[in-house]
Amino acid sequence: MWRYRHSSTLIALVGLVLLGRETRGQACCGPPMLSLAGTERGIDPTTSLALTAAYSFLHFAHSVDGSKPIPDPLQRRALSHLWRVELEVVPHPRWALLLSLPIAAKERSLRFDTLATTYRAAGIGDAFVLLKRDLSPQEQLSEWSFALGAGLKLPTGASDREQEGVRLPRDVQPGSGTWELALWGFTGASIAAGSASWGLSLLVRWPVNADRFTYRNGAELQALLLTTWLACPATFCLPGLAFRLRTVTPDHLNGQQLPATGGLWLDALPTVTFPLPSLPLAFRLQGTVPLVRHTRGLQLVHSWGIAAEARWSP
Repeated sequence: MWRYRHSSTLIALVGLVLLGRETRGQACCGPPMLSLAGTERGIDPTTSLALTAAYSFLHFAHSVDGSKPIPDPLQRRALSHLWRVELEVVPHPRWALLLSLPIAAKERSLRFDTLATTYRAAGIGDAFVLLKRDLSPQEQLSEWSFALGAGLKLPTGASDREQEGVRLPRDVQPGSGTWELALWGFTGASIAAGSASWGLSLLVRWPVNADRFTYRNGAELQALLLTTWLACPATFCLPGLAFRLRTVTPDHLNGQQLPATGGLWLDALPTVTFPLPSLPLAFRLQGTVPLVRHTRGLQLVHSWGIAAEARWSP
């Protein structure tokens, strides 16, 4: 028993040291630090309050260098679970305040020769606050909407979790340890004589400081183009398709640019929404299908994902 227990500890320690040496700069390989979920809508002036509960899952099973698939020398695999609770308050038809609190659970496994280990961390993530302003035309028959907003990502999540006495990589930590400024824009309109709609949401995340380990995340741009079929013959659901573009600049440590950070990702997001006419409630299911992955250096990337959301507004 003594030999087995200490051998397991040794394997975990060796694995974490190898991981820290090979991937210390891979914070960008995990899920988006700010999700566009919750910001893909403009302002709904018909309600003064909306509450959303959401869950998303990403599976990471491939490594690429640039756009080329590469056999991972550490045979890494990763999972990301993200629960999100959002409250949106609309005190005025042209103003809204969005509050988002995530809870993250992340796991990564690796194998090097005969050594194998799995490490994980879970906890409250970084909260997000966004103030929205509707700038749409006042005309009663206007068919398009436009809104702008600004907010902050707060360092509410832990960024110093350890396993076997070794600090875990940043993309496994629940939080980032940094304050970040967020700028947001949204525009949308109905099309095809009102039988469908489209929307475009943009979100820019800009770190304003490095964490206490002198690590500074790269700046990030997320763009989401989505369409919804409003006149679907299956009246109990509203199918839709979205495309999400995410681009991230390299991370920095002690002011020096890190390898294996930064890149561009394009995903297709098929969605279906189930409104409940008898209740002020709607459910949404969504898949994640990677289309383009262009990384800076060898990085672990997601291979598929799913998400579910319930939204209540009186």
